[in-house]
Amino acid sequence: MARERVATGIEGLDEMLKGGLPQGKSYLISGEPGTGKTTFSAQYILQGIRNGENGVFISIDEKPTHVVEDAESLGWDLRTPVEEGKLTLLDVSPYFNWVRYGKTNTIDTNEVIQDLSKQIRRINAKRLVFDSVVPLVLHRERVHDVQEFIRNLVFSIDDNLGCTTLMTSHVWPGQLGLAGVGIEEYLVSGIIGLRLEKTGNKFERKIFVRKMRGTPIDLSEHTFEIMHDRGIVIRPYV
Repeated sequence: MARERVATGIEGLDEMLKGGLPQGKSYLISGEPGTGKTTFSAQYILQGIRNGENGVFISIDEKPTHVVEDAESLGWDLRTPVEEGKLTLLDVSPYFNWVRYGKTNTIDTNEVIQDLSKQIRRINAKRLVFDSVVPLVLHRERVHDVQEFIRNLVFSIDDNLGCTTLMTSHVWPGQLGLAGVGIEEYLVSGIIGLRLEKTGNKFERKIFVRKMRGTPIDLSEHTFEIMHDRGIVIRPYV
């Protein structure tokens, strides 16, 4: 039986994905700095709120207040859903305090999931965002440890939280994976890559659906723009 689809709210992408992301799985949004990963994530969360699906947004690259302010610059209101209990904005730093203050040498997947489960149940969230997931693994020295942590994290999220989850990751130009570790080669149910391409004397933003389980995908790159009120819009929908 086919899974229900979760609309991203991104004009052009949902059409490409036959209605959106397959429900209840985890997806990786990878890209260089400035490609629109946080905008993608905020747009996804806001679409959920419009659809009656509450969300949890975990930020590490910015303070939660900065996420709200950046959204306002695009014409989006995140303050109201927070006040109405439809959205929870979390700072990921408490997870690192466990390591910093000697409580443990590593970030424990079970601790992360237990804490998230409480936050999700509190508002009955259906959408979850990690922006970004990379710092959760950078404290681990061996590739095997990184892969094991990500394996446990993704499986625990998919099996226990009942959310459709986005994880963003930073990559250097020319790379598509998670800091060279290769999370996209296994575990996550889909990968959407964002990048910058120089055309003449300017750069264009490009989007590429590299992998999407259960979905026939067009392996073409598409140009997109970030527009006020509309966010990410893929051509020819601009």
